[in-house]
Amino acid sequence: MKKMHFAIILSAILMCAGCRTASQEGGIEKAVSDFFEGDYEYRQTDIYFHSDTELSSTVVEGKIIQSPYKEYRKLVESSEQSLWDEMYLSGNGKVVDVKMNLNNEWQETKTNREYPYGYDENLQFVLDREEVSDHRKIEVYTAEYTVDVSKNFRLKEDLKATVKQEYFLEKDSNTLIQVETDLTDLNQKLFIANLISANGVSLNDAQSRMEDETDLSEIVKLEIWKSDGEIRIEVP
Repeated sequence: MKKMHFAIILSAILMCAGCRTASQEGGIEKAVSDFFEGDYEYRQTDIYFHSDTELSSTVVEGKIIQSPYKEYRKLVESSEQSLWDEMYLSGNGKVVDVKMNLNNEWQETKTNREYPYGYDENLQFVLDREEVSDHRKIEVYTAEYTVDVSKNFRLKEDLKATVKQEYFLEKDSNTLIQVETDLTDLNQKLFIANLISANGVSLNDAQSRMEDETDLSEIVKLEIWKSDGEIRIEVP
């Protein structure tokens, strides 16, 4: 009886632990899904490093309406010269219309629609740590996905890059407030693929040249704000 009683208690503990894990995963998964599908305002900071030294950074603020798709971007800060100051994107499908301010002159073109890093990927979230910021409890989840660089460049060489991310979840509201994406490995694989494709060098030679760039890294931080009211974007 004692053994059976112990087995029942152990089973109950395991079941409860499993329920708790599923609940946490469901929370972050729903928050990420709501982010990818919803309207929001954002601030994106793109930083390049050499080892631990910052080389350059770019800050863009904007807002997005998912359906029908509209997006506004404004260049807030850049350590390097940029041709554009403001940009409006709109349309349906993979190719969208772009109206941008280039040197105080509005010009129109078309481009492929861009999505946040991690969009449409099979992400598996792992709770990494908990933080407190401005009296808010934040759960930080890690995730990663793979990009087949060889396929994109139509190369016979096997080149796959791993994109690592951190997702910051405000616990009380179950709202995603920030995503940090490490593009270092992707940039290195793209560098190798470009050398092979453009210069016809071998994979070994391209990887040897890449060794001089191994101290370079790129981190993209996306801060997400939900508007209290309806988000409006008026394309001029």
